[in-house]
Amino acid sequence: MESNSISLKDVWAKTDPFQSIVTHATLSGLAAQVIWEKLPEGVREELACLLSITQEQGKAWLGYLVSLHDIGKVEELFQWQWPEMRARMEKAGKKPEFADTKVRHERTTVAALNERIWKELGAEKSLRSFYAGVLGAHHQGKDGEGGSKHTKNSSFWNGLQAELEETMRHLFLKTEVAFFPPIEKPQKGPAGALLLGLTILSDWIASGDLFADAETWFDPEKTWAEAEQKVERFLEDSGLCSPDVDFGREFSEVWSNIPRNGLRGLQEDIEVLFGETEERISVVLIEAPMGEGKTEAGIYAALQMARQWKKHGFYVGLPTSATSNQMVGRMREFLALHGLEDTVRLLHSMAWLVDEDLPEMQFDTEEEAYAARWLLPVRRGLLAPYAVGTVDQAMMAVLMVKYGVLRLLGLAQKTLVIDELHSYDVYMSELIERLLEWCKALEIPVVMLSATLPPEKKAQMLSPYMTEELPQDYPAITAITEDGRAVVRKISRTEKHSVVSVSLCPILQDPEQIARKAAELVQDGGCLCVLLNEVDQAQTVYQALKQMGFDGETLLFHARFPAEWRQEIEAQCIRWFGKDKSHRPKKAILVATQVVEQSLDVDFDTMMTAVAPIDLLLQRVGRVFRHEDTPRPPQFQAPTLCVLTPQDPENYHDVYPPCLRNQSIYLLQDRTAIRIPDDMPQLVADGYDMTAAPPEELEHWMEHLMENEAMSSASTQYLIRSPGKGFSPMKTPESIQFDDLEQSGFLSAKTRLGPPTKRIVLLEEEAFRQLAERAKKVEGIRILDNLSKSEEKDLLKQSVSIQEKKLEGKRSSTEVLYGRKRLEGLLVLRGEQKDGTIFYHNMKLDHELGIRFQS
Repeated sequence: MESNSISLKDVWAKTDPFQSIVTHATLSGLAAQVIWEKLPEGVREELACLLSITQEQGKAWLGYLVSLHDIGKVEELFQWQWPEMRARMEKAGKKPEFADTKVRHERTTVAALNERIWKELGAEKSLRSFYAGVLGAHHQGKDGEGGSKHTKNSSFWNGLQAELEETMRHLFLKTEVAFFPPIEKPQKGPAGALLLGLTILSDWIASGDLFADAETWFDPEKTWAEAEQKVERFLEDSGLCSPDVDFGREFSEVWSNIPRNGLRGLQEDIEVLFGETEERISVVLIEAPMGEGKTEAGIYAALQMARQWKKHGFYVGLPTSATSNQMVGRMREFLALHGLEDTVRLLHSMAWLVDEDLPEMQFDTEEEAYAARWLLPVRRGLLAPYAVGTVDQAMMAVLMVKYGVLRLLGLAQKTLVIDELHSYDVYMSELIERLLEWCKALEIPVVMLSATLPPEKKAQMLSPYMTEELPQDYPAITAITEDGRAVVRKISRTEKHSVVSVSLCPILQDPEQIARKAAELVQDGGCLCVLLNEVDQAQTVYQALKQMGFDGETLLFHARFPAEWRQEIEAQCIRWFGKDKSHRPKKAILVATQVVEQSLDVDFDTMMTAVAPIDLLLQRVGRVFRHEDTPRPPQFQAPTLCVLTPQDPENYHDVYPPCLRNQSIYLLQDRTAIRIPDDMPQLVADGYDMTAAPPEELEHWMEHLMENEAMSSASTQYLIRSPGKGFSPMKTPESIQFDDLEQSGFLSAKTRLGPPTKRIVLLEEEAFRQLAERAKKVEGIRILDNLSKSEEKDLLKQSVSIQEKKLEGKRSSTEVLYGRKRLEGLLVLRGEQKDGTIFYHNMKLDHELGIRFQS
């Protein structure tokens, strides 16, 4: 066989079934052009602007660029891997000199384009390096060298590579002369992110089942339109694109269930702000007390900004899975008002337990697992037009995470809404700040909502958009336009003005006294929340309450219950204390941790709370007298707050810095009341101001500032570079810190700085034995990787997340099973059951108290 008997049509890109490099390249470029047409107009405009070309040129260039992503497969070492091609190459006398060398085709792509093909076509060095670098990152974190450069067969394979480039250039650019869009360094970050995301997505679509048999029917001259229709249907069926919906410009058009005369002051003011501001708005910060309709105002702002920037949809990021679970229901009801049924996706690590039935998924390769993770109709992540989840899902876009660029591509198509902004610590705030830098660069409009926000954090969150000092109005709407102009509008009226009676009670280290005080407060009826800062505290106080024979309803709510029990407790909490008053108890005490602090719509007659930073205390008091229609006992005519303080502060420790706890005590010790909202801004400002603290607290403050600096530094090791520093894709295993498969618990943990956690299931002996019979032994451990979807779901419903350091002692291989696939990171432990309680080493689990640890 002659050497020229191997043609481009023989060169493989896929083998099972066979797909030639020409077919795959063409389909990848075609898919990219279809995606381009389906992108919101704002994304097309921005990318064309970054590349200094027209949208029509942008479509042509994108098709050409993406079509060349696998040109590195046209290389002898790569082709040698497939037995059928190996036989053909041997017959043609094209056996490689170093046949067992491990090769990465994407590295060969970079070398072929940057060092030879585009260089010969006259491309400027910086441009060919940039565009080749984008293509070279489409598989991330792979080991291996680029293909052979100088062997006896080099000229043959180089010729085929040049032929493929010329074919794609004629097909997509329709020109003999190569064209390379000019781009400056500051634009390379956002442009590179968008181009890389589009390349990855196009490659996955062209490599999937949609075109598995394309070699038998696809012909660019005859079936181009048919292939386009396949991609269009896939994008529509998968929810990766949606029609541009006109939600209206008036508030009552957007929220058609709120009549014009029912608008709250904040809602009227946000409508006026958008009516009076001619420029496009980049970011909106809404600061207002609880109960002012912030969520509705935030969604209104998000949709108006999406219209301004020609984007579609929104992503609502919240602090916790529990708050996300609630919000997704509200957003589905809202979109149903506009005829958009079943369009909202729930995104957090356990969302598949509560959101929807997923199809069974089998993956033969790692790459297929990633593609399915993003492309299956029910797992389309941030690429979906409307989604709700934890803010972590958005923050992962700026972590050094494999395929994290797809998160940026998804966010670039919509508005980002960050709720409960005050609840994120220094570490998370650093991540959010970097995310906002990328949002500005990618023209992603952002809405941030907060009840109380320290001035320093407000300045940090707005620093990517402007650096000048803003007036500290409260409650207020702050908008920053695309040219950096600030528009601050103080809210004309607040619906809720209240005076909360406040008292300090130094009994925090005595659970029996707390229980007695709680029982006294509601001895004549009423609903009380006792909110403590740590689970152990809550469990101990709850036990004391039960032991003293309290004659009302009691409920314990914290995060250390198994998932299913926790959902049941949350539902009971809302049933008793939520908007529907028909099941509200006459006398009840809820003992809880911070799980009731954020976005949970519950209402109490009074509250006892462990001392905490002042903004969190104000957040907590928002759960007292929350609903106007709640029937209350005669002794509760106004909201009251009892702040529990330690008797011995030097020997008291919890999750909050001592200086912030002590500052709250200092600010409240001479007060008898807090005026809501009037006193809130000054209290929050003073609560985080070291100069407002008494001199004896200086040492605590210095420790706190040093810890903050350490937390800030800790975040930078995981962050991608700022967009203005150019394009730096992650290609090597060393540059990628995390995986982005659903089961990667370590990745989620790195969006929050704290002790590592482990998700466990405690089972009694018989249940464990039955499960162990199904386990496979691999390298000395027993793994669970063959359970059905429903069995996995049942198992995870019994799981609970605990600090890893709490898992004391060595675990015998006979008492632990290790989860795999969707159960990755899960430990199933064999306990011993006695009187309804399951014991395991230093842990015990019972239905009333959840997981407890024995000292």
